[in-house]
Amino acid sequence: MGESEGIRGWGCTPTGDPPPAAVASDSNNSKVGCLPTWVTRGWRRNTLYAIVIFLMILVFLNIALTLWIISSLKLTANGIGPITIVKDGIRLDGQAWIVDNLVASTISSQPGQPINLHSPRNFTVFVSDPDQVEHAKLIIKRDSIECDGKVFEVRDSKGGNVFYASREEVRVSAETLWAEGAGGLAVRSAVQTPLIRAPPGSDLQLESLTRRLDMRAPQSIYLESRAGSIDITSHSNIKLDSIVGAIKIDAPNIIIGNLKEAQTTEKPQKNLRGIKVYQLCACASGKLFLAASDDICEVQDNDTELCR
Repeated sequence: MGESEGIRGWGCTPTGDPPPAAVASDSNNSKVGCLPTWVTRGWRRNTLYAIVIFLMILVFLNIALTLWIISSLKLTANGIGPITIVKDGIRLDGQAWIVDNLVASTISSQPGQPINLHSPRNFTVFVSDPDQVEHAKLIIKRDSIECDGKVFEVRDSKGGNVFYASREEVRVSAETLWAEGAGGLAVRSAVQTPLIRAPPGSDLQLESLTRRLDMRAPQSIYLESRAGSIDITSHSNIKLDSIVGAIKIDAPNIIIGNLKEAQTTEKPQKNLRGIKVYQLCACASGKLFLAASDDICEVQDNDTELCR
């Protein structure tokens, strides 16, 4: 055949012994004969290409992640998603979840929209100075509301006082104070008011269940019923006492019922037959009784019940 047919197969797996000349000339190339030529030649350039390709992949991944974050958070030039940066602060459209503390100077709702503050537990509002010293605190619990501070005030939409409470006094500046319920208004110490009035269609009752009821004024006490009567009922005595002045009863008819009658005279009444006419008499103790109109206001000696 020839010498060229002595070597068969791939260059790295010869099937026979090459000529001595071929072995001597190709001794250096036989070591790298298993690798492609483009790898063995210019490996530095290939390494640089690989690094550049890897960096390009990282850049594309960063761009994709950046676009995904922008689309997920809805980043715009004016804010982040529902949060919009305005001139005086930020505006939030929707709901906001506060994980820890919220520090703000003003919290207000949009025009015509309500503001709702929801907490699964307690809701607390603090007012403190830069040194973290608390001056006022409002705590809204599940079943109660607590307010800590020197003064508690409630104002109307025009800025007028409605309710004022401090350690010294409590003032209600409304036109009418309503106390609804079967128990009414219970006051342990005293009530100072220029007017006590029942609503239309209702009765006004001043009642003390176990103790006495005192009504005191430096000048006068005025009781008025424009369309009905005034009833004063007591289980024991009712005492009207005037130290300096007098007790004046001004009415077209004065009726004192259930007065005891003294023993009448035996003289017949000629002009007053069939009509009971009495004269009002008083005992030395001040007790009143009735006597006949033509008789003397006196009590017999044996009468022990009339002036007792």
